[in-house]
Amino acid sequence: MQAEYNVGRGPEFNKETDAIEVQNLHGGYATLSYLQKIGEQTLIPFTRLQYYDGGKKHELDARSYRVRELELGVEWEPVDAFELVVMYTFSSRRFEDFVNQDNLQEGRLLRMQAQINF
Repeated sequence: MQAEYNVGRGPEFNKETDAIEVQNLHGGYATLSYLQKIGEQTLIPFTRLQYYDGGKKHELDARSYRVRELELGVEWEPVDAFELVVMYTFSSRRFEDFVNQDNLQEGRLLRMQAQINF
């Protein structure tokens, strides 16, 4: 298990006042994984929850964010030199700045990655 959480204050775009203001921010993630050896193969199922609510000072207009995501996945290593990761993500992301004041994006995403190690 691995987790991290952040609480603080920082600049954030406020669409109600059309200004950048210092506001509260908080968010983090928790990852759960399990290592299973099956003969010479390795299988690592995992899940990750991620949440963030606040501004990002390094982005245009200190863009305001609210991110909620759930990721489910598995990593398979049939041999030491090859890894395959498959991950499915459920996502809800709101990010707003002066130009995009009502910007909520929701969706699902399938990621697949193959890696050769030498």
